[in-house]
Amino acid sequence: MTDHDASVVIVATEEDLTADMVAAHLLGGPVALLRLDPGRLRERPLVTGRFAGGRWHTVLTSGRATVTLDERCAVYWRKPTRPDALATAEERWRADENTTALLGLLRAHPLKVWIDDPTVVAASLHKPTQLAAAARNGFAVPDTLFTSDPQAARAFIAAHRDKVVVKALTQRHTTFIPTTRIHLSDDLTGIAGTLHYLQALVEDRLFDARVTVVDDRVFAAAIRTNGALDWRAVPQEAAEYRAIDPPAEIARACVEHVRDLRLTYAALDFVVTSAGWTYLETNCVGEFGWIESATGLPISARLARVLCEGPARRRAVVSCASARM
Repeated sequence: MTDHDASVVIVATEEDLTADMVAAHLLGGPVALLRLDPGRLRERPLVTGRFAGGRWHTVLTSGRATVTLDERCAVYWRKPTRPDALATAEERWRADENTTALLGLLRAHPLKVWIDDPTVVAASLHKPTQLAAAARNGFAVPDTLFTSDPQAARAFIAAHRDKVVVKALTQRHTTFIPTTRIHLSDDLTGIAGTLHYLQALVEDRLFDARVTVVDDRVFAAAIRTNGALDWRAVPQEAAEYRAIDPPAEIARACVEHVRDLRLTYAALDFVVTSAGWTYLETNCVGEFGWIESATGLPISARLARVLCEGPARRRAVVSCASARM
């Protein structure tokens, strides 16, 4: 196979530093690399998809890079500009048209690998789906309640001896909401009208763990804070991050869990106690740049390699020397 028979398309904003890390491993390698943001598409790159003879034929061009969507093409769909984030109605319409059309064209072709198809991600984001899959894959999962009934919440908190946390399912349309303790002594009437996500507190934590899965590989890091309930609320400089080797059964279950959700990439969060690892959630498009920078875990290199060679289950013959680990 000659140079640039294979290709990678990165869909991300221009300011996406995580996408930059992956692109750095691909530049100058044996694949054609094209990056675009459909939310801010203008004269370049050019996208042309034609349906003829019963099939789609789509070509993307930007500068000297030309990519044909086929089984030799891999797609890394990160976080393109959201149409609703743009200022004017015309900009929002253009962004929505571009994003919808590009996604449709990508999904109409037999790509080598998606990391990850956003329609699959959307289905995997739901916490009830994640928790059920986690239990199915053998993880310990805390007792959980979704309710808009103050009395049901009160009974759940009492059953767990006042050791319960409440979590936000989304962080949009509001400021960041960390995981927070909730008590029987709190005014619970405000629960009415909004489904709340309550979970039994995992006590006696030794540390938190972030496990990043890329295809068949896991990259685990311990996160230690000064007793914080939610490490996301702790400034990075006030926390300790260290690469660790998870137990073999945890690593295996993480890979199975991500595949169960039909994903190639995801980041899983755990609490680790003397009793073992307790699953909290799966971040289907979770950030990894910060954990790679803090620990040296070669996550971006692995992503680049999978984009070059395809997933382990059907590894292509393309090699990607620039992404070897």
